[in-house]
Amino acid sequence: MLCGPMATITVDLSTDPISYSPGPEVKHGDTVVFSMGSYPASYTATITFPDGTCLTTTSPFSLGGGGLTASPKTVSMTAAKGIYDFTATIDDGTRDRGTDPRGPQERDRKNGGIDVTSDPPEDPARR
Repeated sequence: MLCGPMATITVDLSTDPISYSPGPEVKHGDTVVFSMGSYPASYTATITFPDGTCLTTTSPFSLGGGGLTASPKTVSMTAAKGIYDFTATIDDGTRDRGTDPRGPQERDRKNGGIDVTSDPPEDPARR
């Protein structure tokens, strides 16, 4: 079976709610790029998949701090069909170092999900 070109999905953490371009649906082998979008360069984010990830990269992973996108992630060829929820914890760069004059502040948390739209490809060796 021939597959078409793999798609790239961009997840923009700076929008409320989180936005997906072209959408949150992915297929096995697609690329997912998490972006800080319009956040200032000093901001960072930690992405956590609390119930397991559909990506080949384990969570949590971080982005930001000068680079506004994380390295591209790949949807695992063995990810089961379904929605994989994630939490993005946004940090403005002052809270961990205690430089915020108001003291420790609650970090900005956003929730999103990546929707794997098909079951894993069948392994031809199992036929």
